[in-house]
Amino acid sequence: MKLLQTDREEGFVHVELENKDDLWHFKDLIGEGDELSSKTQRTKLDGREKKTCTLTLRAEKTEYQRERLRVTGEITRAPDDVELGYHTFNLESGDRFEMWKEFTDEEWTRMLEAEEKKSYEVLFCLVQKGEADFFLVKESGIQDLSSLDVNIPGKMYASDESSDFYNQLNSIIDRSAGDVDAMILAGPGFEKEKVYNMLSDEVQEKTFVQDTSVTGKTGLYESIKRGALDRVVENSRIGEESEAVEEFLERLQTDEKVSYGDDVMDLVEMGAVEKLLLTAGKMRREPEIAREVERKGGEVQVIHTDHESGERFAQFGELGALLRYEV
Repeated sequence: MKLLQTDREEGFVHVELENKDDLWHFKDLIGEGDELSSKTQRTKLDGREKKTCTLTLRAEKTEYQRERLRVTGEITRAPDDVELGYHTFNLESGDRFEMWKEFTDEEWTRMLEAEEKKSYEVLFCLVQKGEADFFLVKESGIQDLSSLDVNIPGKMYASDESSDFYNQLNSIIDRSAGDVDAMILAGPGFEKEKVYNMLSDEVQEKTFVQDTSVTGKTGLYESIKRGALDRVVENSRIGEESEAVEEFLERLQTDEKVSYGDDVMDLVEMGAVEKLLLTAGKMRREPEIAREVERKGGEVQVIHTDHESGERFAQFGELGALLRYEV
């Protein structure tokens, strides 16, 4: 994204959306009550035709659809010759809009960091004998692509089925490698090394190998937790969130300066929270919790639930706290 104009005191930004990741970021940043202004099409008062004009609306609902971000709300400013009422902005890559919002420090920082981040696509291939699962990991989340499953009899003997599996797998990787920034080959045993050695020199240059105990989505999460994504992407969102959740879980195991659930609210009021963790949904519904933590000098970390660590964290009431002192 490009931040064409910003005013932190006024809570104002003028944004140009550059890619699909920008749409994903703003699905969390645009909340109920925020005002947005953008060019759009709106029916004229005579009802005969639509005109291109600039409208301002107060957001009530957002809907992320990968290719676009739909923001619906009541019109607050419009030309005199168009209908008022409710309107929906269909924001896509290349669009510009202005927004007025009471940003938390975390939201403002997250937006500035998103402007600096480069979009990335990393292909993960989780492989074991006769099976391979493919996932595409981006800043905006994880996409389950496909699986390859070939029944290979007799591990001790070469077979046509075995050759067919490796030929198919090599063909899939070769076709896909040019469209991604990097590839991770992961899985148990030595199968991934065998696949790696079959790849062309060009594909090998962007491929990294990672041990995991299993394949499938569980193996994907395990490889990310072991640092596979961090090897190819600087400051990945999923990696940062997973690290924060792991610290939270480690403190829970030792019962060391940590809390979660409804108890966190009282600790926020006491000023005992050093770092607040909350899901993106909780942040959208109750941003005042984050604001109160920041007013008392604490840090805020938003956790999304599109990865394993985020799913685990959500089970603790969507709210966790690393404390300054024991309570």
